Amino acid sequence: MSVLHKYLDENMVRKPFEDASLLEKYWGSDWGNSNAVGKVRKVFVHRPGDEINELNKAKFEPEAHARILRDKSGGIVSYCLSKDPLDLAKMQEQHDTMTSVLKKEGVEVIPMVEDDEPLTNNLFARDVGMVIPGGLVMARFALKFRVGETKRTLLTAAKAGMPVLASIQGSGFFEGGSFMVLDSKTAICGRSIRVNQAGIDQMRAILSWQGMELIVVDLPSSMIHLDEVFNMVDVDKALVDPTNLPHWFLQELQGRGIKLIYTDPLDPPMTTNCLCLAPGKVLFTSLGVRTIDALEKAGVEVIAIPVDELNKMGGGIHCSSLVLQRDKLDD
Repeated sequence: MSVLHKYLDENMVRKPFEDASLLEKYWGSDWGNSNAVGKVRKVFVHRPGDEINELNKAKFEPEAHARILRDKSGGIVSYCLSKDPLDLAKMQEQHDTMTSVLKKEGVEVIPMVEDDEPLTNNLFARDVGMVIPGGLVMARFALKFRVGETKRTLLTAAKAGMPVLASIQGSGFFEGGSFMVLDSKTAICGRSIRVNQAGIDQMRAILSWQGMELIVVDLPSSMIHLDEVFNMVDVDKALVDPTNLPHWFLQELQGRGIKLIYTDPLDPPMTTNCLCLAPGKVLFTSLGVRTIDALEKAGVEVIAIPVDELNKMGGGIHCSSLVLQRDKLDD
């Protein structure tokens, strides 16, 4: 070893990339999520825009139970679940209400970078990546009409100064709506038509670099993402749709000391798709009245807002917000 290298040895980095002090010094913020319920600090969102007018050219196809937008050759370009055209003004009003609540809660709301491409599903910012301690893992979309969102996400992360740790590639598919960091040692994903084994294998390897395990839950064929059936709402409370989750997973949660709160089957399908703002505090659809009652009886504070027009796109509040940073909790 030369004399110079001997002296430079004291300058070697001794801490892992995701160490808070390193992130704050060199990246300007302690990016990432080490849990599912710590107070939210930063989010990515996309306010509905002109792409919705393009989507409104879609025609309702009864066999698909959806409005399907096709190109000149008949190929599927996009879809939405509404029989009638979407009300863009109402969608924007509801999205603005959501972001207004987030800002009042002290959250930095970061809009996705825009370009000229009409990406009709970019409303669902949750899906563009998986946030783990230290930064962002880029998703790889299963559907062709969402692939363009990946470039926007990379540009948005770079503009915000957020580290990009890895990306799903090769033959893998993995989308953020089907992923959650439960604690500093555990993450959960839902396997579905949008999240395949190749993607899961890659995500498991990425998490292993931080000593984290990945619990994989098989979703029924009617579900595409985990957040349709499961969300944490407090340190020790989860909102679940028990009819669409395997029994072993419910037992796993209970074995970890997590109380299960069931969504009411009489409430709309998107009721589970909520956003935990802080331990015991959630942003929730105003239509889920029976489930709101169950949450409040369990000691969870609920901020209810209308999102029925956003729901027509096929997602909800959780889908529409990618949390980039949560406060750490004591494990």
